[in-house]
Amino acid sequence: MTVVFVIAAALFGVGAIGAAVRLVRGPSLLDRAVALDVLLAVVTGVIVLIAAIERSATTLVIGVVVALLGFIGSAGLAKLLPGERQ
Repeated sequence: MTVVFVIAAALFGVGAIGAAVRLVRGPSLLDRAVALDVLLAVVTGVIVLIAAIERSATTLVIGVVVALLGFIGSAGLAKLLPGERQ
């Protein structure tokens, strides 16, 4: 199982680097918002991975709370971002 955890951590790292690059170089505000949402998803995934490694239910609850706060933040940001309204 350790190999699986190392591979998952490496993939989370690659995803975080890609999202961080898009966050810095994003040509529009929407690109940066999506990159921030992806970074939050990666952080949530890392928290859940740590919960699986430690077999801790408390850490899993923290991951769920972070995911919920990220969803609420993304929904609020989508409401504030300028876009085409029909």
